[in-house]
Amino acid sequence: MQTQNRERERSPHAHKYAIHFDILPEISYLNEDLPVLIADLLPIFHGFPRDVWVSEKWVDEGLDFCRVVFWVCSESPDAIKTFGNWFQAIFREPSVSEVLERLVTHALDDPNDIEVILTDWTRLAN
Repeated sequence: MQTQNRERERSPHAHKYAIHFDILPEISYLNEDLPVLIADLLPIFHGFPRDVWVSEKWVDEGLDFCRVVFWVCSESPDAIKTFGNWFQAIFREPSVSEVLERLVTHALDDPNDIEVILTDWTRLAN
């Protein structure tokens, strides 16, 4: 299932990113409104680069995963490169990954006995 949310038009400098969570043993029901907030929250994390914005965010889900997908845009090629470096580093911080895992856990209909693990964050092919 896929829920999509469009905001701004993409600029000439835009890259698609994804944040992947494994959900074990499996998803019963996922309120997609909460995980899609992860893309909205990125700009408040420390070090978020200036002159970039998040656009066109949505959630993909399967039986045992959810993935937040979004575009990051900028008018500046340097700003988009800076975002890529920041994006690769920010999720290595345990406090960041723990907060995001809890957010996804609370989006589940029955979070008891379910483990949510942030397993991957990557730039996707445009």
